[in-house]
Amino acid sequence: MYTSVSELLSAQLHPFRTYSIENGLSESVVYDIIQDREGYIWLTTGYGLNKFDGLVFQHFFEDHGLRHSQTNTVYEGKDGRIWVGTVKGVQFILGDSVFSEPKLAGLEQHSVTSIFEDSEGGFWFGTGDSGVWYFNHEQEVKTYTTSDGLIGNEIRDIIQTSDGAIWFGTRDGLTKLQGEKFISFTMEDGLPENRIRDLELDPYDNKWLWIATRNGLAKFSDTNFQNYSKSHGLVNTRIRDITWHQNGDLWLATEEGVSRFRNGEFKNYSQNEGFTANITYSAFTDREGNIWFGTLGSGASVFLGGYFENYNTDTGLSNNLITSITETKDSTLWIGSYGGGVTALKNGNIKHTFPQILQDNRVYTVYTDSKDRVWVGMRDGLSYIEKGKIINLPKSVFPFRKIRGIMEALNGEIWLSTYDEGIIRFYDGKYEQITTNDGLPHNTTIASIEDEDGAIWFATYGGVTKLKNGEFEIFGMNDGLPNNGIMDIILDKSGTIWVSTFNGVAWYDGVKFVAITYEDGLPGKVCYFIHQDKEGYYWIGTNAGVARLDIQKYYGSDTENKHQAIHILQHDQGLISDEANLGAVFQDISGNIWLGTVEGVSKFITSEYRGNLIKPTVKLTHFTASGRGYNLDNINLKYNRDFIEIYFSAINFTAPELINYRYRIKGIDPFWQYTNERVAKYPTLPPGEYTFEVQAKNSSGIWSSNTATIGFILHPPYWLSWWFISIIACLFLGILFLLYRNYQSLKMVDIERMRVRIASDLHDDVGASLTEIALQSDFLQAISIHSELKKSLSQIGHQCRKIVTALDDIVWSIDARNDTLGDLTDRMQDYILNVLEPLNFQIIYDFEQLKMENHIPVNVKENLYLIFKEAVNNIAKYSNGNKVVITITAEKNYFELRIFDNGDKGTKPKKSGHGLRNMHMRAQRMNGKVDIDTKNGFTILLSGNLNIN
Repeated sequence: MYTSVSELLSAQLHPFRTYSIENGLSESVVYDIIQDREGYIWLTTGYGLNKFDGLVFQHFFEDHGLRHSQTNTVYEGKDGRIWVGTVKGVQFILGDSVFSEPKLAGLEQHSVTSIFEDSEGGFWFGTGDSGVWYFNHEQEVKTYTTSDGLIGNEIRDIIQTSDGAIWFGTRDGLTKLQGEKFISFTMEDGLPENRIRDLELDPYDNKWLWIATRNGLAKFSDTNFQNYSKSHGLVNTRIRDITWHQNGDLWLATEEGVSRFRNGEFKNYSQNEGFTANITYSAFTDREGNIWFGTLGSGASVFLGGYFENYNTDTGLSNNLITSITETKDSTLWIGSYGGGVTALKNGNIKHTFPQILQDNRVYTVYTDSKDRVWVGMRDGLSYIEKGKIINLPKSVFPFRKIRGIMEALNGEIWLSTYDEGIIRFYDGKYEQITTNDGLPHNTTIASIEDEDGAIWFATYGGVTKLKNGEFEIFGMNDGLPNNGIMDIILDKSGTIWVSTFNGVAWYDGVKFVAITYEDGLPGKVCYFIHQDKEGYYWIGTNAGVARLDIQKYYGSDTENKHQAIHILQHDQGLISDEANLGAVFQDISGNIWLGTVEGVSKFITSEYRGNLIKPTVKLTHFTASGRGYNLDNINLKYNRDFIEIYFSAINFTAPELINYRYRIKGIDPFWQYTNERVAKYPTLPPGEYTFEVQAKNSSGIWSSNTATIGFILHPPYWLSWWFISIIACLFLGILFLLYRNYQSLKMVDIERMRVRIASDLHDDVGASLTEIALQSDFLQAISIHSELKKSLSQIGHQCRKIVTALDDIVWSIDARNDTLGDLTDRMQDYILNVLEPLNFQIIYDFEQLKMENHIPVNVKENLYLIFKEAVNNIAKYSNGNKVVITITAEKNYFELRIFDNGDKGTKPKKSGHGLRNMHMRAQRMNGKVDIDTKNGFTILLSGNLNIN
């Protein structure tokens, strides 16, 4: 028999995330909550003001500039200033600094309980005992109290309606200020209570004003009050605060939990439904749709949405270790647990199947067959439930244990997967066992399915096995499986086989398996189950949460869509536990997904889920270099500050722990670097100018709309700076130049020594020998010899003396001791003395501007002298003049030799014949030129840059 509990249990827990002192909140009593334009949540407490980014709290106390650490209310002005009301007046925060407004110094004697900025930029400050203080944009201060027309001096809230009227909720009633006229409303006018806690305009119909009082909720328009109390379903009439959700729900913070008002009905949440506290001071809806509640003693509690309902032993389950879920036609959910038997759940209420009625309370699997029977596979046998009766199969009928999976084939046969005993084919009260002896790769089998061709597929600890027409086909890691340990197997709507393994999931493409793993975005490596829902999503339970996979987006062409293909659900989003359990997944008739875990079961209400659709905002928070912090503007670092750490955060409250980041430094990272940490580290960066970029991705795979960037310069050490390298390069080149010049000098010395030696040898040896020959020829001519011989000897002597003269010129030209302009001019004068003076020519020398010590290169000296000799010889041979002027100038490498004679026969061909051609040729060798001028005499001009210095 199946026995139900005499009293029905309220069975669902709803997901509330709590932030309190242990999470970093400064104090556990939260009075007010807002979200600023940058996305930060601000919370006022009995001790300190808190700024929260989803993971880290930043505190403001008296040490930071507050006049008092008891903060009552917080408000963001249109200019971005955060105003905070304390028991000692009001102050504002810009950046991370606290400031005071001198014109509001009088408020320091009062407790500020509410703040509001009107449409004209004026601020209204409600106090706990002295009415309202008005501070306009001209910095004028005015006060309003009961003497001016207020109904009470203890102000709880202030708002403005679309007609410009200012409304004050007080402890003594409601007051409207229109222009300079006060109009008040009390219980006599229809208010449920005079003690007002909060005022809110209806965002969908702004003619309505919603009023939270100490005795219920009021909806007011003109003079018409519509009131709600416990009789309408309110959890408690002492309402502290009101907030509107984007979906149109009105949420109420009361002194006995919270209430949701939707379509005229209230749904209540207290400690019995998972809310962390009873007395609630404040309520606020953030931009992502999360509802924040400030509580008395439990910090801030966040309701993440109505898409999860959780069940565990606290709500009536017999055991938290959920192993399997199924449903019968009457919409009863049957939940199997290891150690608690089977629990029946219907209409949100729990019934128990007494474990002792089953063969064993250690249930592995439950399964509904085509006859609406619920089969129960246990550690110690097999049972089924039919029409409220439990039938246990005796050992004589079914001798097998550890039944892990059950599947009914189209022909009515039952296929059972077991731990250690292979596959059992059960039909007509008979069974057939299939083990490794028959072809299975492993005797531990977890699940089985039948494909469209009638083949049976098995999930085993040795891979995937296909049985068709009595033959086995085995698939392992060589066939694309990420692991051979298979924990679940399904056939999706398209007829594709999917499996979950110890290392991800995979699908069969007809030839091989294609894997999707943790590295591809799954929350955990171990995948306990996989299920395809009615909408086509794949649900994958892992050891670190549940993933919902959109396969179309995952394999789409858009990279960004691929990032959004996997939605992750974890404990922080309401899942009862991050650790799923093997095979424990089911979609009920209503389309809700049931997810079994090691700490209970979660019901995922698909109609309530909207995803994490708000793009996160990523910000840079800190920059450190080798342990030293820097301002985020204009960062210039010394060379030894090369260990860079850049901290960042993304504001997202739906799933702050699931924010992932990608970052890079241009020029350093060739690709984006991915991390779930909030810091990027770069040890030993080389000197350079860098730009760092970071983006954030939320749990739904949506990337931030902004890219946070920061530039910084890491200067090189002085020995690597351009100016130091330039100096070293110049020194090095200078040394090389000096070495080269020294080498050249040494070579020049060696060459000059060689020239001197050659000149000496030619003069002493060759010259002496030729002179001796000439003397011998003269001696032989003095004796009586034949005239022909005498003529020959005379020619020999003449030729020897001619050679000696030519040799003398050669010796002079190569002798290093004759390499100056002074040596050249001396030689020229000696030559003219021998050639022209005997012809009675007047010789004029113009050498006055010469630096006689200047050096002449050897080739220049030789060609210059030979040109000079040729010119002088031409004068001696052909000129009929009597005057010769020789002028030499040498300035800045420019050299000029001018030889002039006053003869009038200069145009004869002899003066422009072979000798002149030789002059031109020799001038070209020196990089110079020769010009002939025959006007008023005969002039030969040699000029050019002859490198004389």
